Amino acid sequence: MSYWVAVVAKDAAEHLQPTLGSLLTQTLPPKRVVVVDDGSKDTTPEILSNLTRRERSVVQAVTLPDRGYDIRRVPANINMAWDAAVGSSLETDYFMISGDDCVYPSGYARTIIERMVREPLIAIASGQPSSGGRFSEEHSPSGSGRMVKSLFWRKVGGYPLKAGWETWLLYKAQETGQRVELFSEVAFEHVRPRGAKHQLTYWGAAMHGLGYHPLYAMGRVGKNLATRATSIRGSVNMLRGYAQACLGSADPFISPYESSLRRFVRDSQVHNIVRAGSSVLRLKPITL
Repeated sequence: MSYWVAVVAKDAAEHLQPTLGSLLTQTLPPKRVVVVDDGSKDTTPEILSNLTRRERSVVQAVTLPDRGYDIRRVPANINMAWDAAVGSSLETDYFMISGDDCVYPSGYARTIIERMVREPLIAIASGQPSSGGRFSEEHSPSGSGRMVKSLFWRKVGGYPLKAGWETWLLYKAQETGQRVELFSEVAFEHVRPRGAKHQLTYWGAAMHGLGYHPLYAMGRVGKNLATRATSIRGSVNMLRGYAQACLGSADPFISPYESSLRRFVRDSQVHNIVRAGSSVLRLKPITL
């Protein structure tokens, strides 16, 4: 049971040391922690320099120039971490993706990997994220804290450089008959509020790109409002992003995904909508 960790960092001086500390003290330690510093302007480079000197055999830093903050670079940076690991001849059974502001309990990686070993159809899994003591309402693997089978990652070729890349990976696993799981009994902490840096217009565009059914997309926005997962303004931005993507765009980042995956997503959501409607109305299935 071996794994390594990809961490994408940007102006992370306040949170990076607790994040890396929690990763380096796992009861099942990672073979490598590759940190891609996306042009930080604070003391993140100095923190990484000190860590790579002290933990030379484990911590590897990839430093990029400052180009401002842009969420569109995140999947490219994670892919870059993978390439850096592969380029150093690192081979593991799994790899983990983390933000620069996450603190994990010491048994986090071991617990998740042991579950994945026992249930080999699971391709992607994570624990339950929380922020400020409040647990996420999501029921699918988190973007940070996500453990991925290396074999599956190699097969799909890494994250696509499009809005919705994290969700695409989950659907891709399910489309190929594999499972994705969130283990609620394993918790970890996002130090910053989740989604604090996300551009929610892209979330809306991602729903269209992935093939979300319009009713499902509206339900997602409504759920965010009801659970206060996003502000009213954020939910409006999601809705605007979805509508704008429906009208078409020349931006490749918000272009549609492959038709087979979009069809799989749409069919799955229609099934869920019908099932939910039948449950609410307490209708029994009609046998033809």
